[in-house]
Amino acid sequence: MRMMRTPRFVRFGLAPAILAAMVVSGCGKDSSGRLIKPKPVPPEYSIPSSPAEVLSNLEIAYSQRDSTETKALYDSSYVGTSRDLNDPPGTIPFTFTYSDEVAHVAKLASAPSITSAYMNLGPPASWTRLESNDLSHPEWAAIQIAGTSLNIRVVEGNSEYQISGTSEFFEFMFKPTTPESTSPTDTLWTIVRWNETRAPGP
Repeated sequence: MRMMRTPRFVRFGLAPAILAAMVVSGCGKDSSGRLIKPKPVPPEYSIPSSPAEVLSNLEIAYSQRDSTETKALYDSSYVGTSRDLNDPPGTIPFTFTYSDEVAHVAKLASAPSITSAYMNLGPPASWTRLESNDLSHPEWAAIQIAGTSLNIRVVEGNSEYQISGTSEFFEFMFKPTTPESTSPTDTLWTIVRWNETRAPGP
């Protein structure tokens, strides 16, 4: 995913960019009075038994800057494309691979200057679920998300980068794997394509 357009196409590593408010936990004390920092609670992910569950897990993984879960969410053949219709005719869209997406989230976690990341794709009721429009892959599924539902931010030092607004449009494509006994639907899904389009305008 491409994020942040000021400055143009600023990227943290190799893929999308986004922020989430950091949760500050209180500290307790041990018997000697020393401060004890609470252990972070690991995020809980759903079984990716539907495309919507995959996107819910993506929101958590990005906001937690969890590159391990990110690896599980994307298919190894994943390709992401980002195009801005404000660009001059003939401009080549940006493309991203599975490795790019994983490296991006890993960079969000490892860079000391990046203090938080956040992804909210809006309420699932606002997501438009469609059948595949790829004739070579009729088994795939699609979810489209309008910009009014998006809120993706990353904080680096004193700078905040954000993607939201009515000009943004996302489409995710999902690839099923069958059978899978751990899934209540006997199917697991991964993200195999992602397309971002920014409509013309300011």
